[in-house]
Amino acid sequence: METVIARLGWVSRIITYVATTLAALMMVHVTLDVVLSQFVAEPLPGTVDYVSYYYMVGLVFLPLPFVEFTNEHIKVDLIHDLIPAAGRTVLDMLALALSAMFYGLLTWQTWIDAVEKYTVGEKSMGMAAVTVWPGRFFLPIGAGLMVLLLLAKLIQRPFTETGMASLNHDMYE
Repeated sequence: METVIARLGWVSRIITYVATTLAALMMVHVTLDVVLSQFVAEPLPGTVDYVSYYYMVGLVFLPLPFVEFTNEHIKVDLIHDLIPAAGRTVLDMLALALSAMFYGLLTWQTWIDAVEKYTVGEKSMGMAAVTVWPGRFFLPIGAGLMVLLLLAKLIQRPFTETGMASLNHDMYE
């Protein structure tokens, strides 16, 4: 299972690089739009659409699996550290199972929506007709990889004592 999780981590790192590239492209795109609107009085058409339908969706959903892989999601340990190890294992497995179910439903529904928008060739109705359906696939890709990673961790969790804690970070750093 370690190998499966490591490979899912590698894939999640790759799509996080894609999200980082989207962030850089968004900065260039918005900066160019501002410069053109100030000095040429003609902004780039469709900037809001590109930011809304491509850049922001990719920035939010593509890195989620990497955050899970590195155990960096926000967590609150009110009772977790006070209960015995067996109880922590059960709580961790419950959290992983519920999260996998949530992301599974999210993946399923957003995949249906993305395919539907692809078949109709969805375009925005802004100043420029921007094809927006490709950005719809960022969400099911990120959420789908998240499901695979959560299921792998769920299978692995009873056999490890490390739990779901981050190894490298603390909130007081």
